[in-house]
Amino acid sequence: MSERRTAILVGTDGSARSERAIAWAADEAARSGRELRILHVLKTRHRLFAESATYDGPSRESQKILEDGRDAASRRQPGIKVETMIVHDRSVADGLRQYADEAAMAVIGDRGLGGFADLLLGSTGLHLAGRFPGPVVVVRGPAEPTAGEVAAGLDLLEDPAPVLDHAFAAAAARGARLRVLHAWRPAVLAIEAGVDLRAATDTFRGHLAAAVAPWRERLPGVEVVEDVVIGHPVEMLASASGNAELLVVGSRGRALPLGSVSHGVIHHARCPVAVVRPHG
Repeated sequence: MSERRTAILVGTDGSARSERAIAWAADEAARSGRELRILHVLKTRHRLFAESATYDGPSRESQKILEDGRDAASRRQPGIKVETMIVHDRSVADGLRQYADEAAMAVIGDRGLGGFADLLLGSTGLHLAGRFPGPVVVVRGPAEPTAGEVAAGLDLLEDPAPVLDHAFAAAAARGARLRVLHAWRPAVLAIEAGVDLRAATDTFRGHLAAAVAPWRERLPGVEVVEDVVIGHPVEMLASASGNAELLVVGSRGRALPLGSVSHGVIHHARCPVAVVRPHG
């Protein structure tokens, strides 16, 4: 990741879900030693920056949203550096992406007011999660998760590095156990043909262990549990998220903005979800 990406970027619209995203981002900034940058995006037809000479200044409401966000972050983590910004852009996702080159990750709430509802549920949110250079974290689940576990969903047909890099780092930073899960569904014809599902699962388990092994060697202090389960990946990952404080999934690949599994997990997980893109 670029050395320029030193900030945790979090979007706010003043909603309760945005407040939770700010709290999560403040904790992450404290753990990682990064500054926290809180953005409030105002939609406009043309991209304008807050410092533009054509801009007459932020509204009182916008200023209040950012002041409240800064105060909440500082109360939660008094030692972190907090910066606030108002951004004008065509969409919330575009506004956040203006600062992608400077952000180690972007953090958003799972619901919001106005544009932030679209950020998760509409095409702009899926575009952000699939195209943002760094991880995008959607804050879901209980306000104060207590599970000492990070979960990661691994597609054995994709490069495991993006997911495992982020998941191992997150588990190490939290002193948490890491659960790496691969879910698969046998084809109907395979079931009808009497394929040995236990043997197939053991084969997948061997592939999963081989994929995880290099990270186990590099970070031996992280306790790792490897699970291979039969079932729909979204259902299995959503279930695993109930015992996790963070769920890490891939964004599918370079060609597609967001895969169906990542999309489904964002909507059904019971803890914050980090969507990570392929390296490069």
